[in-house]
Amino acid sequence: MRSFGYYWKEGFRNIFKHGFMSIAAVIIIIACLLLTGTVTLIAYNIDLSITDLQKSNEIVAFVDENLTTREAKALGTEFNRIDNIASINFEDRNQALEEYRLELGEDAAILDGFTSDNNPLRNSFIFTLKDPALAEQTIAEIEAVDGVANVRADESTIAKLIQVQRVFNLISLAMVIGLTLISVFIIANTVKLAMFARREEISIQKMVGATNWFIRWPFVIEGMVLGLLAGVLAFFAEWGLYTEVANIAGNVIPYFRILPFDNLRMLVLGVYAGAGVLFGIGGSVTSIRKFMNV
Repeated sequence: MRSFGYYWKEGFRNIFKHGFMSIAAVIIIIACLLLTGTVTLIAYNIDLSITDLQKSNEIVAFVDENLTTREAKALGTEFNRIDNIASINFEDRNQALEEYRLELGEDAAILDGFTSDNNPLRNSFIFTLKDPALAEQTIAEIEAVDGVANVRADESTIAKLIQVQRVFNLISLAMVIGLTLISVFIIANTVKLAMFARREEISIQKMVGATNWFIRWPFVIEGMVLGLLAGVLAFFAEWGLYTEVANIAGNVIPYFRILPFDNLRMLVLGVYAGAGVLFGIGGSVTSIRKFMNV
């Protein structure tokens, strides 16, 4: 128990004793977390927007004109059995005709000859999908329902959106992995400089019989504390940066979906704090290893 207290005491003492290197390590970890985290959050929001576009891409099923409106509505029971359908809206052909008149405005006179008795429009169902990747299969299931005359769906647009999403996800993943590796390399070398400045201190401890872990623990605690501090500071910096980027993006791209930071706050804090601790401990353990054989 006394050794445990000694480790913590020495760990904090090292932080203040080598203040400049401690500040440098914290700044480096904050920069790496912000760079990697911001790219990840941007990628996540873009992925959400692409998913929303996919889901909002509607499929329209036109009902056989020989069916009455009541019979057409009854097809909704069959459509409800299709798993991949997120929402179903029935559009009455007479209501559709009136809405079309309103859309035409001053040109609505061209529809004066059409009434409910000779309405050229058909009753229809409008669908959105849970998983746009299954659009082709779902369209086939809708077409198979008895009473459906034809289905209108922009399958090529859905396919392109899915392709864009996959490509962007691969690019984002490659960027995050690359930035993470660069971050670990920079942090390890920053801590290594701090270890190099203390090589004589480590050599003296070895000469008086201290075990490797007795020497190592204060550095591990130092790295953990610095990493945790950097993670918390990076979280607050990300909060401000994310909010500013969200405001700018909202004004420039009105239809771009930005998830509020409040929805991500605890997740980002946990990830940044955890990553900071891992970076700090990993950098300390990796860097001190070469100085254990002095």
